[in-house]
Formats: sequence, C-alpha cells, structure tokens
Amino acid sequence: MLDFTAIGEVLIDFAPSGEPDGKLPTFTGNPGGAPANAAAALARLGHPSALIACVGNDAFGALLRDTLRECGIDVSDVRVTDEANTTLAFVHLDEDGDRSFSFYRKPGADMMLTEDDLPADLIERSRILHFGSVTLTHEPARSATKAAVERARAAGATITFDPNVRLDLWTDEAAAREQIRWGLERADIVKVSEEEVLFLTGIAGVERGAAKLREQFAGRLLVVTLGERGCYYEAGGSSGYVRGYEVDVVNTTGAGDAFFGCLLHALLEYGLDSLPAETELRRALAFANAGGALVTTRPGALRAMPAAEEAAELMERAAPHDYTENFRPQFHFTPEWHWMNDPNGLVFYEGEYHLFYQHHPHSSVWGPMHWGHAISRDLIRWEHRPIALLPDEHGFIFSGCCVVDPNDSSGWFGGGSGLVALFTHASDDPGSGRPVQRQSLAYSRDKGRTWEKYAGNPVLEEADCPDFRDPKVFWHADTGRWIMLLAAGDHIRFYRSADLKSWEFASEFGRSEGSHDGVWECPDLFELPVEGGGGSRWVMIVSIGDNPACPEGSRTQYFTGRFDGLSFVNDAPAGRVLWLDHGRDNYAGVTWSDVSAEDGRRLFIGWMSNWKYANITPTEGWRSAMTLPRTLSLRAGAEQPELVQLPVREVESLREATETASGAVLAPGSALRMEAGAGLIEIEAEIGTGSAEEISISFRSGESGETTIGYEPQREWLYIDRTHSGVTEFHEAFACRHGVRARSEDGRLKLRIWLDRSSVEVFADGGAAVLTDQIFPSAPVDGIEFRARGGEVRFERLNVHRLGSAYAEPAAHTIEEGSLSR
Repeated sequence: MLDFTAIGEVLIDFAPSGEPDGKLPTFTGNPGGAPANAAAALARLGHPSALIACVGNDAFGALLRDTLRECGIDVSDVRVTDEANTTLAFVHLDEDGDRSFSFYRKPGADMMLTEDDLPADLIERSRILHFGSVTLTHEPARSATKAAVERARAAGATITFDPNVRLDLWTDEAAAREQIRWGLERADIVKVSEEEVLFLTGIAGVERGAAKLREQFAGRLLVVTLGERGCYYEAGGSSGYVRGYEVDVVNTTGAGDAFFGCLLHALLEYGLDSLPAETELRRALAFANAGGALVTTRPGALRAMPAAEEAAELMERAAPHDYTENFRPQFHFTPEWHWMNDPNGLVFYEGEYHLFYQHHPHSSVWGPMHWGHAISRDLIRWEHRPIALLPDEHGFIFSGCCVVDPNDSSGWFGGGSGLVALFTHASDDPGSGRPVQRQSLAYSRDKGRTWEKYAGNPVLEEADCPDFRDPKVFWHADTGRWIMLLAAGDHIRFYRSADLKSWEFASEFGRSEGSHDGVWECPDLFELPVEGGGGSRWVMIVSIGDNPACPEGSRTQYFTGRFDGLSFVNDAPAGRVLWLDHGRDNYAGVTWSDVSAEDGRRLFIGWMSNWKYANITPTEGWRSAMTLPRTLSLRAGAEQPELVQLPVREVESLREATETASGAVLAPGSALRMEAGAGLIEIEAEIGTGSAEEISISFRSGESGETTIGYEPQREWLYIDRTHSGVTEFHEAFACRHGVRARSEDGRLKLRIWLDRSSVEVFADGGAAVLTDQIFPSAPVDGIEFRARGGEVRFERLNVHRLGSAYAEPAAHTIEEGSLSR
C-alpha cells in the first residue's frame, strides 16, 4: 500500500542566482513542480510515495528522474516522451522573495501524459491521490488527470487538490475557473493561497472568501495559506487561524507544497477515515506551517523539503508574538489569537489584576466558549496566561465572575483565602435542542494560575428559564451573605448564599424597567458615593443584546437605586433608559471585584464590539478588543445621580511626547493641522466654543479616509462620524454618524480622546457623555485636523500626546510647544 501518489507536472525551476551579468540575470536550475514537491515532502517524512508524470527525452528529464529517485519517490510511472521537451519555469523574485513565472512550455512534456499512461494498480493501492490544475490546462494531460482522480475516488482513496493557479498557462481565466471548479467538486482536502481565493471567488478577505469557496467544495478540509502569517482553515463546523513562523526568507518556491506535504503527513498519522479532533488538526496545521517556512530558508524546492525534526525544532523556538498585525491595537487588550468577547472574572488579588474573557481558542468567530486569562499589575500591560476554564461534560463556559473568598466561607482554602470563579455552564437539551444554562463554580489555590471545578457542579438551575446566565457575585456585609445577580431573559434575579455553594432565591428586578430591545445579559451591581450630593447609591449595569430592528445593535444600560441585600429599587421611572455609552462598541462591561480599599476605585472594562457585526470585523488571526479600563463614579444630577467614567490614570504612562497649542484661535473655515506620528494619540482639550456652529477634530488616513469627532454648541451635540473611516463595507450598519448630548461649562467644552489602531474613545462633560467606536482605517492615521464652522473658537487648552505601545518599554516623555500648522 502506498501512502501517497501525485499526478502532475515535474519540471525545472530556474531561480535567480548571483549578481546579474550586465542586463541579464543569471539563473540556477532546480528540480521542482508542485505535485513532485509534495511527493518529495512526504517521502522525506518517511511515507512511501510515487509520481505519475511525463518528462522530455532530454538532459533535464534525466535529471528530474534521478533527483526524484534520490528523494525516495517511486518513478516507475514517470514516462519519457519524444513529443516535447521537459517543461522549464523561470522564477522571478521580488525583494521579499515572492515569485512570478515565465514558462517554457509550448508544448511541454508534462502536457503529453495520456490515459494509457495511467497505472491502474498504483492508483488503486494509494491511500492519497494528489493533483493540481497545471495538468488540467491542455489535452491529453487533462483527460489523464481526470481519469486518475475518478479511479482513485472509486477505489476509496483520499483526494487532495492544490489549484496552484498559473494563469499564463491557461487560454483564458474562465477556462481556469471551470477546471479548478471540477477539482474542487471532487477533492476531500484542498489547499489554496490567499491570492487564489480572491481569483476564484472575487472576494477580498480570507474568511468571507473561504466561505464562498466552500459552496463549490464539499470536502472535509479547506486550508488557505497566508505566507508568514500562517494559515486559515475550515473543517466541518469549525474554522480558525493557525499562526506562522518568522524565518529569513531566501526563496518561497515550494513552500506551499512543503506545507501540504507536512499537513498530509500529520493527517496520515492520525488516520484518513475522518479528520482528527480540532486540537489535533490545529497541531497538524502548525506543523505544516513550520515545514512551509523552513523551505523558504534555502533554495532547491524538491531537494529542500524539511525533516520532521527540523519542523518540530522550529515550533519549539518560535519567537513570541509581536502584535504588529493590521488593525491590532497597541494599548487596548486583545487576545493573542482568535476570538474574544465578554470580559469575565475581573478580580484584584495579591497585587494582580485578573482579566478573564470569553474565548474561542480555535477560531476567529464565536464558538465553543472557554475562559481566556491575562494578568496585569497596571491595567495597561497584560501577560497572557493559559486558558483557565475549558468546556466539560456540563457544557461550554459562558460568562461569570471571580471573587476573593477572604474567610474561607467555601471551605476550599484551609482557613485562608483564595479565588472562586462563578460561571454559566451552557449546553443544549439533547432531546428538544432547547438551551440549558446552569451556574457552576471553580476555585484556585495558586493566585489564579490553575483552577479546579467543583465536584458538585452545577450549583444553581432554573428549569423555566433558558436564558439564565452571567452571574455576578459580591459579599454584602450588612446582611452577611454572598449576593448573586443573574440575567434571566428580560429581568435580573437575585440569590443569596452563606458558602457560595448553596443558593436561595431573594427577588427579581426589571421586567418593566429600562430598555428591553434585546435579551438582558452581563449584570453588575455595586455601591458608589454620590459626588456633590452626599450619601451613596447602588449602580446596576445590564447589557442588551442585538435586535435587528435597532440600528444601534447591542448596548449597555445602567440604573441607580437602593439595595438592601434582598432587592433593588430603581431611582428612575420605569420607562427611563440610561445608556452607559452612546458609541456603537462598548458591550458586556463589568467591574473588578476586590480592588483594595487603599485604591478605592470602581474599575470597569467593556468588550469593544457589537453583536451586529462582531463576527465579521476585518481582522485576521484575532478578533475583538477591550475598551480602556475606566474609573466609574456618580455625581449628583437634576433628576437622579449620573454615572461618569474616565480612563484609568495608568494610561498616562504611555505618553511619549506632547505638543501643546493652548491659546490658539481658530477662525471659521480655517484649520489647525498636525502629524499623528505612529497614530497612537491622546487629546486633552478645553475649547471655547464662541460663536461657532460646529467644531470638528478629524483623524485623517491616506488621501480620503477620516474619522471625525464633532460638536454642535447650540444643540450641545457631540458626535462620531465613521462614514469615511476606512474599511466599512463588511456590514451595512458600520458606516454611520451618531452622538450624545454633552454639556459645555460656561461656553467651554472639555474633551478627552484616545485613538488606537482600530478604535476611538471620546469623553466629555466630565465623563458623563461617552462615545466608544471601532474604526478600521484603510491606511494608517497620519494627520489630525481641527476645524471650526460658522464662527471663531479658542483652544483654552490643547495637549496632543503621542503614545507608545503597551508592548514596548516605556519611553521618556517630552513636551513640545505647538508645532500645529494652519
């Protein structure tokens, strides 16, 4: 039994070598050809492999047969023909090592393969038959390739296909697409490049293009190679990115073939009857990424295929992630890889802030939820930790919280203290398919590094409530009980416990209060003093899921009121809605538990996305960010206390240089401009609005991109306009202008603004008016423009801070007098 048989071209790749002699480059020939390279990769990894091909009766043909034998490939069915010479390919490399081709093939020997050349016994005893599209360009090789594929399918072999598009070899693009579609319809495993996805679907964007390609391909596994960035895969109901490896590239010829060969090697090890579990599949793809990377470090293609030990060593010594991908924020928390949504388990313990989060570790779209984990000492610079909680027999791990159990009320800490996580186990009833959501516990005795789930899970169930999730727990000193809030569809339920394990129902709130545009989620409850009014109030935060009828999408509301350990009483009339943030991208936010009394702050962070488009934002390999951590406080208002929020003071440690233009006067129709540096910006402004009808601050990118923050003094209206911010077409609701009332003080507007690679956060009216939005500039933000319309404005204070990355060492902070230009 053969593990692998390839059918297709084997040729000589001529790659540039040395310095050009005058105007003509010099070339060195190396045996190659995509199917032959794949066979060489598998033979190098110890798999019996064969090639069905045709070479010319010339010196190049002899070299190819000899080299294939040296690589351990069975060449019994590599036919020699006098009808044409061996095909030659001249490879032209750009400065990055990427290739273009010129072919000597009019005709070439690889085109001469016929059905009569097919060895029936070889095809029938092969576990894998592999082919590409080059031998589909012309007859008779096209008919021979198709016949081999159909025979192998009939014999039960796994069919693998690499389109390997070379448009110069086709009569026209329509013919190429037609023949490649034939291959897609018959293959079990397909590898394509990012460029080939665009050619075959007309869709730019790996995920959307791959989804379109899957409509033509019914096989088990589709893989899109992304060069040094790794690969993207779709297999059954799962999908995701697997990161690549940085190496010193000499020549990329053969990299995709080595990738495919290494992938098939791993799949052969797991067994070809079905794909392995996703964890093993991802390990196989990581191995393939390593093999593909290694081939680029040396010339030779066919002779350059890696050994298993080399790929394993590269995986071991892979450099840490540098967070430089397109749109990757530089001072907002993001997952290392793949999907993130709600912040969970926020707790401060023994000098460390813990941030857990909803995480799909194998895909960049929502899926089976785990708890990701990160730790920080300053809320800005985060250390990623291993996944804390994984799905189990009770279901996925949905949102929840962590608390410090200081007096061992749970009995898990030997009379000392430790961390307890309370979370929702989520599954579906196997009979009805109805959601089942139950509350469970886990605990950590080593400062959150490892977690043990409670053997008595789940600890709280409500059979009448399919949406029953996202516990938030705190200790209520006046009643001596732990209090749990749970979102229950359209309201909040309160429970009480003495030991965190046994819970009793206390009350409910909200069936007729606030907004009910969507399902209620992610509650929080805490007490704050009222600044300027005396006393204190309790603040309840509740997030509202997406509603197709609402252009705003998912949002977060808050209530102020009284809480006595049993029930919550709202300060406001039932129909009044108070929004925590009037931007589009601040959802599921909650606060840290157990922040020290010496600190005294109520610290908040939200998920900076919106369920209306969260799964399709134009990032690759990772998706979603958190807002800046914020300090929450209450101030007295005309009708009830107002919640105000500002980023934590620790963010000021990112300042590297400051330009000031305090006292500058801006005439109507004129502009103040400044460079944006690296595009990481904080603005502090106090603007005398004067007689102006509108004031705007625009972050400009490229020739026409801009994100604008504007203010209309007469209306006291603060807005963000991201209509022309860059990439917006991924969802019809993304390109929009929206805002909030923001009061000025004696004709002066105070603003704080933070700009990162893919977000802008705006705070006015002391933090009572807040706008948080994602943006995806088509080019880096390179300029800031201040404008006035209808009247003169004066910048009483204007400081523009250029910020460093949270991933870099802090830099010295310098201040420059205004270099703004008019």
